[in-house]
Amino acid sequence: MSSSTAGDTLYIHTVFSPSIMGNSKLAAKCHLRPPASSETPNQAHGILGRVQGDYIASGLATLPTATADTPSHCEVVIDAGPAGTVRLFIEKKRVRHHRHSHYFWSAYRAEPVRPDDPA
Repeated sequence: MSSSTAGDTLYIHTVFSPSIMGNSKLAAKCHLRPPASSETPNQAHGILGRVQGDYIASGLATLPTATADTPSHCEVVIDAGPAGTVRLFIEKKRVRHHRHSHYFWSAYRAEPVRPDDPA
């Protein structure tokens, strides 16, 4: 950094070098989308990523309150709007805070339901 004066005005000249600014070659790629092959649905989650959250929430609302005595896994068939009829696979999860436990339902997989599938 250098400075010069011209009359009553002070001018400061700053030069940025690549070592100060970081590695621009790596930073330029951080905002790019991943390749198209990563957009295929995950086999473990089925089409869960394509089902909108409000449809999942309405499916979870049909279940009884999760408690220690309720079964750990459930299945619910819902109409998921653009995704069509979907079977949600739901598991019971537990959160602990000191001595208190809270149980809740969480969808972990979704599959499309075909018309010939038994309900």
